[in-house]
Amino acid sequence: MSRIVAENRFTLTKELFYEGAKRVSKENYAPFAKKAMLWIAAAWAVMAFVTLLLRQSPLYIAFEAVVLGLVCLWLAVYMPWHKRRRAYNKLTEQYGEDLERTAVFYENALRVNASGRELEFEYGSIVKILSSERMLILLTSGSKAIMAAKNGFTVGTESDIYKAIEDYNNVT
Repeated sequence: MSRIVAENRFTLTKELFYEGAKRVSKENYAPFAKKAMLWIAAAWAVMAFVTLLLRQSPLYIAFEAVVLGLVCLWLAVYMPWHKRRRAYNKLTEQYGEDLERTAVFYENALRVNASGRELEFEYGSIVKILSSERMLILLTSGSKAIMAAKNGFTVGTESDIYKAIEDYNNVT
């Protein structure tokens, strides 16, 4: 490997995992959920129109609105929460409660030590960089999310990572 640009060490707590997963969900799942809720609203409008056209009770419209509102709530709130919870439980089942993470960023790649497992990623595999209040999340083309704590840098800074990735992508 080449010279070390940055190093990040932290313990992935449930709160940090949920924060990072919530940010990824906002990026990936939220657009789908918004479109689905728009279709649900359009379906409700059609059903309301037909209900009025058939001179049925307006209570049917209210009941349909409540049912579809609950579906939207399930889609927008429960589903993302359930996915995060399931992913965290799977992670702790696989690797136990010790979720120590060390990410070493080199000039052309990064190496992650996650619970004793070594993984290496070239910067070219990083398709998107997301940020939350306390986390930096690197999304790879292989659908992996590499998390780094913003306060976990022992060498370098967050801006050094951005620069190394940008430099790598400009050269290749």
